[in-house]
This record gives sequence, C-alpha cells and structure tokens, in this order.
Amino acid sequence: MSLKAEYLRALIATDRNGSLSAAAGELGITVSSVSYAIRQLEDNLGECLLNRDNYRVSLTEAGRVAVEHGAEILRLQSSLEAEVHHIASGWERELTIAFTNMLRSDALYDWLAQFYQLNSGTRVRIIREVYSGTWDALYDKRADLVIGAVGRPPHEVDVSYVPVGRRQLYLAMHVEHPLAELPEPLSMEQVATHRLVDAGDSSRLMSGVSNAAVFSSHDQLTVPDLFAQKEAILSGIAVGFMPLHLIEDEINQGRMLVREVENRECSVELYACWRRSSRGRALTWFTERLQQNGNRQQFI
Repeated sequence: MSLKAEYLRALIATDRNGSLSAAAGELGITVSSVSYAIRQLEDNLGECLLNRDNYRVSLTEAGRVAVEHGAEILRLQSSLEAEVHHIASGWERELTIAFTNMLRSDALYDWLAQFYQLNSGTRVRIIREVYSGTWDALYDKRADLVIGAVGRPPHEVDVSYVPVGRRQLYLAMHVEHPLAELPEPLSMEQVATHRLVDAGDSSRLMSGVSNAAVFSSHDQLTVPDLFAQKEAILSGIAVGFMPLHLIEDEINQGRMLVREVENRECSVELYACWRRSSRGRALTWFTERLQQNGNRQQFI
C-alpha cells in the first residue's frame, strides 16, 4: 500500500474546500491531478472516500477516517523531517540539566534566556537533585549536565568537571525557636538537643550524605529538598543548615535568623560536571561558559 503524502493532501484539501476545483486552486495543481490523487488513494485503501453524487463533494464515513488519520500522518512526517534535520545539525533533541538549589537559580535562567535566542530547537529539562544525587544523576544518565554537584567528584574517566565554588551553610531557625534566645556561639550539645531538619540525599547508586547527621541529634526530620527544609524551619518544628541566598528574604522580614555554632564550619564544595563522550551543540554551549571562572561565579 502506498499512501503518498500528495494523495493525502489532495483529499484533505478537497474536504476543506468542498470541491475538487477549489482544492486544486489551493494546492496549485490541476483538477484532474486532484481527482487522480484521490482515486489512487481509494484504490490503495480499497474504499470509496468521496460522495460524488452532489454538486458539493463530501466525505464518506471512510473518507472522514482517512482525513483524520491522514492529517496525523502528514504531521508526523513533517515532525520526522524536522527532527532529522535538527539532529543532523548537531543540536540535541533534549538536554537535561540537574541543578541543585545550593546555587542561585536566577543565574541558570539568565543563561537559558541567552540559549533560547539561538533558536536551536533543543528542549531543555531541569531536574532537582540533592547531595550525592547530583553525581548519581550524571552516572545514571538521568542528566546530561549537572550544575552544583556536591563534594569531590568520584573517579570516572568519562567525566569532565570544573569547580563552581564553596557554599557556606548557616544554622537557621524561626525567630521564636528556643535556640534563638541563647547567646552565640551555640554549642554542638545545645543544637543536638533540638530537632534537626535536613534534605534527604537523592542518590540511587551512591552512599548518601547529610549535613544534620554530624550533630548526632536525637531527633531528625528528613525532607525532599532545601525548599521543603526552609518550610519546616519556618514552621518552628526544627532547625537546619541552609545556604544564605535561600533565606535572605525571611531574615530581612524578621521571620528567620541564623546562629553561629561553636567550632563548626559547615560548607560544601560544588562542581559542574558532564560526560566527555557527549558532543551535542547544546551541551557544548553550556560547558564552554562553565569553563570560564567568571561565569561560574554567577551561581554563588
């Protein structure tokens, strides 16, 4: 069976215009060519597609089905051609970026605004990962690029990485939390007597890490990410270590504060990483910018 695109277009144009001559005018071909195309389609399908008894031609039931499915076939054909040309040009069909909220997301969206000006056609997908889950996302191929991978990169020959910077974490609490009334610096024993909230490590392959665990708290709450951690702290049910950029507004509004902890500096080293074997133009666009130190500082 040969369902040529020109046959389907002739049938669809005839249905849209109500006559063979009008369809011929739309397509820029002769009436006989339109008639021939529809006859060929009918022969191929073994069904009559047009009612030709009236002055205005109309579709049979089979013709209506042919138009509906024919339009979808033409759409898929056009999409296929576009995808093939797109891939041949070197642009990926989709680029997945794992981004940790340890970094400033406004910098990421500024970069995306610049990227979209290229009209590459590459669809970008942003996912969130926590702690070791950032490296895990790259190795498990859930992400093509990770911005904000936590900790020193594990040994892997196919991975390129650059340091983004060190993010300081501060013990944050609601202004009415009991620890807020105590003088600084707080001792580790004082902190450990209260519930600590921490974002759960999203790693599926590697051993998880935790910021709160170092205090051996008798009570720990684990939540999905830093946004949920902030909400828990604001509710007053727990304290936790947070990057300052995520709680600046709450501190300025007098809803939250941070306290120094005695002999305890809490910070994480963050990296951007990607697979060396990946060669797409979209990934290259981002990694070239990440390899310039001044650009990476935008995320801190």
